[in-house]
Order: sequence, then structure tokens, then C-alpha cells
Amino acid sequence: MIKIAIIGSGLSGLTAAYLLKDFADITVFEKARSVSGRMSTRRAEPYYFDHGAQYFTARTQPFKKFIQPLIDSGRIERWNARYVKFEGRKIIERKDWINDEPRYVGVPGMSMIAKYLAINLNIKLNTRIVTLRQEEKWQLIGEKNTSCGDFDWVISTAPSPQTADLMPKEFLYHDEIKAVQMRACFSLMLGFSQPLHLDFEAAHITNSDLSWLAVNSHKPGRAEPYTLLVHSSEEYAQAHIDDDHDDVMPHLCSETSSIIGYDVGVADYKMVHGWLYANNAHRDKCPVFIDPRMHLGACGDWCLGGRIEGAFTAAYNLVETIKKIIP
Repeated sequence: MIKIAIIGSGLSGLTAAYLLKDFADITVFEKARSVSGRMSTRRAEPYYFDHGAQYFTARTQPFKKFIQPLIDSGRIERWNARYVKFEGRKIIERKDWINDEPRYVGVPGMSMIAKYLAINLNIKLNTRIVTLRQEEKWQLIGEKNTSCGDFDWVISTAPSPQTADLMPKEFLYHDEIKAVQMRACFSLMLGFSQPLHLDFEAAHITNSDLSWLAVNSHKPGRAEPYTLLVHSSEEYAQAHIDDDHDDVMPHLCSETSSIIGYDVGVADYKMVHGWLYANNAHRDKCPVFIDPRMHLGACGDWCLGGRIEGAFTAAYNLVETIKKIIP
């Protein structure tokens, strides 16, 4: 059985590993202390926050089939939020998602989906791969020049800038991946001992330094107490991603307070997380990045617009192609 190394344990990496586990000897390498990537759930007792991906839709048949067992087992549920759209501080649209296309979330947090896929997979946590070295097989080198094993194939599902840095320049799609630009985002997490009385649970925001606001505790399976999750705009994050979070937080709190009409500075818990690679700069669709000659591949949500279904589809397409290449 061939040995395949998969770098990254976000949805693309875990999907690829899950779909290949009966076809090859798979090892997943993850630099963080847990799986899930941007489908993470932050725990700060008694508060819980989905501080990365907020929800997802399912529009393609392979993805619908893939998530059905998780829906059946209660690990994924539909989120029927009252939704609004702000232009600046003015609401320009309202709808109830119960009457609209289904939006789904992991239960009791978005990270549950990754944890389900990770069951029975060989995953090396706290392991950052910094170099690929080709001898008879691919040698994976970690920090402090530690050897992480040799493999027949390597698949990177890291963000496009990190994948471009890791892959050799001879990789067939090196230049295309390097050209895929990603943008930053801040997540503001707010926990309250008493609920705020908003007339919506989910909101997109334009013409603002904010882009999204959600009552995270309203999602199915979430525990009380009341929590808000706010995402900055890409433009604000790009300009301030290197700023001290103690400087970013007051501005995001002020913007949030102005939009919802409540002073969120009184929150019992406040935290900011910066995502350096959160969204694609452009929503272009990319090809399947497989180099049969070098036995290298790459995929991620950045291949298909940055969404969760895109992360799955990119991995699904790559796996289907690999299965045709490898006897």
C-alpha cells in the first residue's frame, strides 16, 4: 500500500484523508494542537465560540451525500436564524432562514465535523512540516531538522501562501498556487452573563470595518450563556493584522456597539483572534493541483472560493484524480 502524507487537518485535509484511508497508508500532519483549521471552536468556560467558519450550505450532490451521516447522527444541524443585512448601520434586508436555503452548523461546535472525520486517522499534532526533500521517496522535515518519515506522495492542504512556500518550484502548479492571494480577518468573541435583546441572530455587514455578526449561542446545541461572534472586514484586517490585539479590540467593540445599539464593552468576556489566511482575495475556481511526475498534490478551500463546500469539493476532486493515477 502506498504511503501518502497530508499536510493540514482542516476540512480539505481531513476529507482527503477520510476518502483515501482505505486506499493508501495515510498520515496527517498538523502544526496546531488540534484538528479543524478554520472550522475551530474556542472554549473559554462558560463561553463557546465558532471563531472561524460560521455556517455552510450544501449545493452539490457529493457534498450532500458526504454530510448526510453527520446530519443523521446529530453532529450537523440546520441553523434557522433570523438574518439581516446591514449597509453601514442601516438594515437593508431581512429574512428568516427557516424559509430559505438550509444553513448548517456542526453540533455542539463547528469543530465537531473535523473531530468526526479524524476518528481512526493517523494524525500527528503539533508537527509543523517545514521542508520537503526528495530522495527515493519524499522526506518530510519538521522543525529543528527532525525527520517525519518518508512517503510516496505528499498532499498539502495548507493555505495557498504556505503551500507555495513548501512545494518545490519544480512542482507543476507552483506559480498558479503562489498567485492565489488570501486575506486576513479578525474574530471578536464576546460573552455576556445576560442576553442582549436583538431582533436577529445573524448579520452580514457592508460599508463597515465589520463584515459579520452572529449570536453564536443561538446556534443549535450551543450552551448558554449568551455569546456574540463578530468578524472584521478583510480591508480592516489587512491594514491592522500586525497591530496589538489590545488596540484592535476597542475599535471592533466600538463598531459593534454602534451597529447593534448596545455597549458591548460591558461584556464579561472579550477576546480577539487574528486569522492571517481567512478568505480568498478573488473567488476564482482553480484546477486540480496534481503533479503525477513529482507525486505531489495540493488543495484547499482557496481552490474554490473559500467556502466550506469548496474545501470539501477541492479535496474530493483531488482524491478522485489520484485514484485514477495510482494503480
